[in-house]
Formats: sequence, C-alpha cells, structure tokens
Amino acid sequence: MKLLWKSKYLLILIFFSSLGLSAQDIPEPMVPYRLVNDFADIFSPAEEQALEQKLRAYNDSTSTQIYVVSVTDLGGYPASDYAFRLGEKWEIGQKSKDNGAVILIKPKIGNSRGQAFIATGYGLEARINDAYAGRIVRNEMIPYFIDEDYFGGVNAAIDVMIARLSGEFVADAEEEEGIPFFVIIIILVGIILLLSFLSKGGDQHIGGGGHRTSPPIFFPPMSGGRRSGGFGSGSGWSGGFGGGGGGFGGGGGGRFGGGGAGGSW
Repeated sequence: MKLLWKSKYLLILIFFSSLGLSAQDIPEPMVPYRLVNDFADIFSPAEEQALEQKLRAYNDSTSTQIYVVSVTDLGGYPASDYAFRLGEKWEIGQKSKDNGAVILIKPKIGNSRGQAFIATGYGLEARINDAYAGRIVRNEMIPYFIDEDYFGGVNAAIDVMIARLSGEFVADAEEEEGIPFFVIIIILVGIILLLSFLSKGGDQHIGGGGHRTSPPIFFPPMSGGRRSGGFGSGSGWSGGFGGGGGGFGGGGGGRFGGGGAGGSW
C-alpha cells in the first residue's frame, strides 16, 4: 500500500511538472503579430515576406489561419506535442470553426536531426487528415529541407494545403478509407443472388426433417479508422483555446484534437 501511494504521488508530480514545462518552453508569438514566426532565422527577409503575404491573403479570404513557426529547440518535447501546445497557447484558428493549422520546423543543427510537423485543428482534419499531412511533410517539405531550402519546402507545403482545403485536390487511392463504392455494389448484388438461390430451396428438408438453413452473412466494415503517417497523430493534446486573440495574434482559438503528422531528416 505504501509503495502504491508513492507511485501515485510520483505520477502526480510528473503530470504537474509537465504542465509547468509546457508554459515555459513554448515561446510567445512575435510582436507585431504575424503568421510567419521565424525564431530559427531560416528565411531571408524577402522569403518571410512572401510567405506572410500568401498566408495573410488566404486568411483574409477564408478566415483559416495557417501559422509557420521555426524554432531551434523543441524543449525535449516530441514535435507533435510542441505543435499542439503552441497552437493552444497562441489561440490559432477561429473559435467557432476550429480552422487553425501549425507548420512547425526545427531545422537540422549540427548533429541534431531536423524535424517538421503539421498540426491541424478539428475543422481542418476532414480535408487534411493524418495520412495526408504525413505525405505533405515527406513529399513537399523534407526533399527541400535536406538541401537546406526551407523556403522552398514550406512554400510547397502551403500551396498543397491551400489547394487541398479549397477542394482542388481529390483523395489519392492510397488515402481512401473503407471499401470503394463499386465493390459495395458488387457485394450487395452477390448477396441478393445468394438469398434468391437459397430461398428457392428453403422449403426442402434435409435428412431427419430439419429445414435447410441459410449460412451466416458477414458484412465487411464500410470504413476504417483514421490513418497516420510520419510521426503519426501525436499525443492527442486537445482543449479549447481561450477568448482573446484577434488580428494575427490568434483568432480566438479553435481546438486541436491531436490531428497531424510529421517527419525528420
């Protein structure tokens, strides 16, 4: 009993310690408020301005906020946790729409690995699910980042995200979840034919007089669970953002339900 109490006490200490570190390790947004917060100085002034203008124009036309944040250190956190907690602290996205996203980059410095993660609010997960976010990081960002072209990778990722959210991209076959519609039709037709065949012999007797019975019919699941790529869906950090915000200091806060994915190089 004494050992059990000590274990519970230790877990409580670890839990509250992690909350304290969360507040200390996540930086405040840059002032004046902006959508590109380049703490790691990976963009030239011209590159930063180009990204900022693109993201502001998209925010103005849709209210969707995509933040680009570069940092030199993740404070010991997985990139997923860091991105989710930053989104919460900065109140990214509109509170009523949950339409915020964070593109987080920790560049490769010395012998440390570079890391990138895309975190999405609840309102964007239907369009950019974990699998799709993972492909953006792997296919659009990391190939540029390997050559230290951070602007090229982020710019490509933003273009794909905006096109995806605008409905210009259809889902890849790899990304589709569940059974294709035509397969469902074939299965239903087969079931109808099977039932029709069985019903014709349904009144026949077998051996000692028992009626012929139909075999059990199993229906395959029509859809699967959410798939993840890269780092996967992270820790599932969630919670409503606070009020406040306004401008580009946060739109009042949407909710991040742990959606997103990332990778390293």
